[in-house]
Amino acid sequence: MKPNEHAGESGSTLVCAMCTILILSVIGGNVLLNCTTRYNVTSKQIKGWKDALCAAEAGGDIAYAETRKALKNPTTVFTGPGWSGDQANGPWTYTMPDPIGTIDPATSKGSLTASVTVDRLPASAIVTTSPTPSASPTPGFYRIRSVGTARVSGLRRGGMDDAMTAAGRTNFVAGSKARGYGDSLLRKIDFQFDHFIATYGDGDGNNPHASPVPVDASGNPLAQVSRRIELISVPVLASTGDAIRTSGSFEGPGSSGVIDSYDSKNGAYNKDIAPSSSPYPAFFSDSRDANVAVGGSTFIDQTGNIYGNVTTNGATLKPQLDKYIFGTIDNTVTQTIAPQPRVTPPPSRSYEVDPTPAIIDPPSTVMVDGVAQPPNSWANAPWYHYTYFRNVIVNPVIVGGTARETYINIVVDGANNAVSIKEFLHINRGANVRIYFTGDVDMKVALFKNLNQDGAPLNNIDGTTSTNVSASNHVQFYGVSPPAGVTQRVDLDANGNPGIAAVWYVPGADFEAKGNINMFGAVVCKSFYANGNCFFHFDKQIGLGAQATDYRIASYVEDIR
Repeated sequence: MKPNEHAGESGSTLVCAMCTILILSVIGGNVLLNCTTRYNVTSKQIKGWKDALCAAEAGGDIAYAETRKALKNPTTVFTGPGWSGDQANGPWTYTMPDPIGTIDPATSKGSLTASVTVDRLPASAIVTTSPTPSASPTPGFYRIRSVGTARVSGLRRGGMDDAMTAAGRTNFVAGSKARGYGDSLLRKIDFQFDHFIATYGDGDGNNPHASPVPVDASGNPLAQVSRRIELISVPVLASTGDAIRTSGSFEGPGSSGVIDSYDSKNGAYNKDIAPSSSPYPAFFSDSRDANVAVGGSTFIDQTGNIYGNVTTNGATLKPQLDKYIFGTIDNTVTQTIAPQPRVTPPPSRSYEVDPTPAIIDPPSTVMVDGVAQPPNSWANAPWYHYTYFRNVIVNPVIVGGTARETYINIVVDGANNAVSIKEFLHINRGANVRIYFTGDVDMKVALFKNLNQDGAPLNNIDGTTSTNVSASNHVQFYGVSPPAGVTQRVDLDANGNPGIAAVWYVPGADFEAKGNINMFGAVVCKSFYANGNCFFHFDKQIGLGAQATDYRIASYVEDIR
């Protein structure tokens, strides 16, 4: 064979190789272009989906901040920029004045907006701001529904990212398989109309209609994606869960004293299931919830044990103090205690007896708004008026020779303005008594008797079983707020080694317990002092006063329709 027989054909091989490379490059470039395009579409949709939730939560935060004003600045609630609606009754709506987020080239504005609707839950859910029967309600519970909307730029098409279908991955929303996985779920993008409003209206099925999406300067529809969340804002009840709450200082318990808790639904307090007992008996867990909340920076522990959490507003308590405090310590908590308003009977009610009796035998029926009612609740309780309160016996209603749970209101606001219990005050079993006073309390505890029993209530007047299992909750003292600059006093003198079961809501009073006192119940006061062998046992069945001091988010859900 001649050496150079095929020398003239070498260029054809090079051309074939280059053509092959070109074809492969075109295929690869096309694949890359398609992948990049679809990736960009998908990534923009995913970004819009996440941004929409951020916008919805921002709207929810704005509305929640408004509900928190309801307790301190009610006249300013839902009145700021963007808010509209019936100021007194709602519902209220908020529309973000200007879009936020990344500038949208089509509009030269932010790409995110939020709109919110707030309405009040039914009156049956509203709590009262104070323990008085005639107290006005708080603003109650609010439902916040927030819609966050994000612009979706790029081609008006759905992506192809179904990565969420991988094994072990969850859907965006549990149970959404019928609507697809991953990017398929993002086909909720609104290209022409808001699909949610068209199908569900306001979310409750009211007024579904075709709601076009916004358009740009040229009249072209702007694709968008929306997410919706619902929040429930509820009042925080300040005194629930606290054994002792003060707006000022705290000193106690005495060096040999104890502050602990129990649950009266399980019966009377039993020292054998107290925190120091071992081994742990039944109901032991109920003994360590005696929280102490101090609104000031003065906290003096007399080395008595506190079996619960302690919060102060600026004290210098250190975690090392858990030698005596068997719970958490937080020195950065502010406390707000609502004052007890002046108390008078409702306009349709008059005092039952005048002059005041030494023995209260409540009537079997009381006229309430012209209708005879048994005294089977605080709303139907008879009212008694005293100018000076001492040597009083309170009885329940007797039905068929048996005492029944009976409710009685007593007001002490005479010229002397004092509750002096230096002789005796007897609350016989079955009597539920609220004592409202405008002066001071000076009590010899040995002369006070609350004969109700924890965990063993009597039947109601109609024969049904009473749910008030707390002996302490049967006797409630309320200090009517004194004039500005005046401080009430509550002085409990042991005079022996007795026990006293009662609830004390005295926000304007210095509360002082001296000597070997066993106290059962709960206390809200201005300042608290206890010395000696003072034992304080908080009854967990007491939700004292239901004082709303703030709001919190109790529920958060996303509407996934």
